[in-house]
Amino acid sequence: MYITRDFKEHVIGKMYDLGYRDLKILSGSVSPIIVERTLSEFSELNLKVYIGMIAKDGISKWTHQTFKHLVQRYPSRLEIYYHTSLPGQHSNIYFWEKPLLLGLEERSFVGSAAFTLNGFDYQKETLVSYNRAEIEEVFKRLALVSCNDVHVETAVTIHNNVEPELVVNFEENQLNLLDIPVNANTNNEFTYIDIPLTINGRTETPPKSGINWGHNGRSGLRQPSRTGNEAYLSISQHVHRENTHFLPDEKEKLLVLTDDGEMFVCVVAQGKRKAIETPDSNSILGAYLRNRIGVSLGDFVELSDLNRYGRDSIRLIKIHEGLYLFDFSVELNLGNCEDRLLYIDDRGSEVISEEEDMQILGETVFIRVPELDIDVYSGWLCSWNEAEGEFLTDSDLIIIKRLGTDEILYDEAGSSLIVAISNYCRTISVLHNMEHLKTLECEIIE
Repeated sequence: MYITRDFKEHVIGKMYDLGYRDLKILSGSVSPIIVERTLSEFSELNLKVYIGMIAKDGISKWTHQTFKHLVQRYPSRLEIYYHTSLPGQHSNIYFWEKPLLLGLEERSFVGSAAFTLNGFDYQKETLVSYNRAEIEEVFKRLALVSCNDVHVETAVTIHNNVEPELVVNFEENQLNLLDIPVNANTNNEFTYIDIPLTINGRTETPPKSGINWGHNGRSGLRQPSRTGNEAYLSISQHVHRENTHFLPDEKEKLLVLTDDGEMFVCVVAQGKRKAIETPDSNSILGAYLRNRIGVSLGDFVELSDLNRYGRDSIRLIKIHEGLYLFDFSVELNLGNCEDRLLYIDDRGSEVISEEEDMQILGETVFIRVPELDIDVYSGWLCSWNEAEGEFLTDSDLIIIKRLGTDEILYDEAGSSLIVAISNYCRTISVLHNMEHLKTLECEIIE
């Protein structure tokens, strides 16, 4: 029997309906999203996946990380192995082990259709039903390492490029994905969109949608039967107009890796594909964002919370079809750290130096700038007031110390942080233009 279309229905769905539950797949390449969709749809399926061409081609760090997350998501139903012997194994075999109780025989399908979105949905491929039992010998001859093995990174090459076989070409009659020019992907110039968490020109957070979907306005009241963590990412229609295939169709799942090592199964939702949410529970995304921002679970997220965190948008980067990177990282530098300092609560101060009629106070929270070898304190210059009998604030002050010491190198009153640092650099004949200074990495020490 030849199969040239509807591979999921014929190779998986019909066999599953007959009572088969244990499927081994050997494929040169595998799309992570097709693994998740298959296990989600066929809830009793046990799946072992063997990826044959990794010995030759390696695997991207994003695909590898996603496979590890999927095994964690389906610990009793999914195993993923990489073939480590050259020249690799390009065969595509779908081997159903015989059920123990139903009297059914082993069944196999072999052919050109890889276990990828391209192989199953977008290219012209063929699979043939093959019922001879010796097909299992192919699996026995593989040299394997589990994707979760502690030594996997020494057994296979994990790289920063995208696997061309996992990039979908939506042109009609595309027969061989290897013909697709890799171009930008080899330079990691990925397509992305920036998703705002604010509305009205970034002047406020939405009162009862987006990140605050579980709330009923700014009163703090939650909508009935909500946890307060419900959230979705709002997708502008111009995204779909400019790049029709950036996101999958409505109700289709996608996998989202986060910059801090998490993974979410998401779905394109709402009319006109205007949202991305987590279908397992629409509170998962909101709880994650609140933890990242530093807001208590269930609380309304204000603009000030985003300002304190240092970011009011999320960058969604497309790695390949069905797999995305969620970048909500904050790179602290001298250009943005002063705003962050405004939102740090409970900053104490201590006396740095004191004379008979003058006192310098510095905040206990300070900025460390390793490239300049300095610690920078915000503080106050205080003068003795005879009438009041105490020191009173005279002006704001920037105090610069040698990194990790109490040695004061420079102080300047009435200036912004970046101006004071620029002036300090001039005093030591280190020339930095203002724009370069703003890019210097720093850290806030509390």
